[in-house]
Amino acid sequence: MSVASQVESVETMLVADEMAMRFGRRVLFRGLSLELPGGASLAVTGANGSGKTTLLKLMAGLLRPTSGRIALRANGETVPREERPLRCGLAAPYLRTYESFTARENLSFLARVRQLPDASARIDEVLDEVGLADRADDRVATFSSGLKRRIAYAAALLADPPLLLLDEPRANLDAAGLAMSRRIQKRQRERGGLLVVATNDPDEAERHERRLHVEDYV
Repeated sequence: MSVASQVESVETMLVADEMAMRFGRRVLFRGLSLELPGGASLAVTGANGSGKTTLLKLMAGLLRPTSGRIALRANGETVPREERPLRCGLAAPYLRTYESFTARENLSFLARVRQLPDASARIDEVLDEVGLADRADDRVATFSSGLKRRIAYAAALLADPPLLLLDEPRANLDAAGLAMSRRIQKRQRERGGLLVVATNDPDEAERHERRLHVEDYV
């Protein structure tokens, strides 16, 4: 049975209402509202430092907005904000792995943190999905930057997230890695999940049906 066929479909919705975010006197954005239904994809664009990464962290529940609200619904229920970091999947170049651990050990540790029971089979699945099955028991210190990025994708997929967030999804990936990323994005949408990417790449942004330019909300 393929990995994709083992992942259950989900019913999802992401809603933001008049959301604002500021750090001190600096306003990143305000009056930001959106409604993203399951199966949809959104590209978040803007200049460096405009707030793209901050917006993804708000969606993941890692930050609270200064005002307004943001909510994630999955299978008919609103996911509590404190649970969103455990339920969402975030892959970003700035997320680090434990280099003294193997790829499998990194994912096993994350599974324990997320309280995922009997995760060994799922770990094998995601390692295969990102093309690391043959490197599963190698220490991350021996990996290239591209292979480390694949671990980040595997970690983001581990809990079958209703919301998958990819910050600069093309960063450090070769042609095979880009193909992997696109397969993962396609599968996320096909299962009814939500997909949000933050990117400065116009070609990447054009691949998504919806686009949000952060600087339009300053």
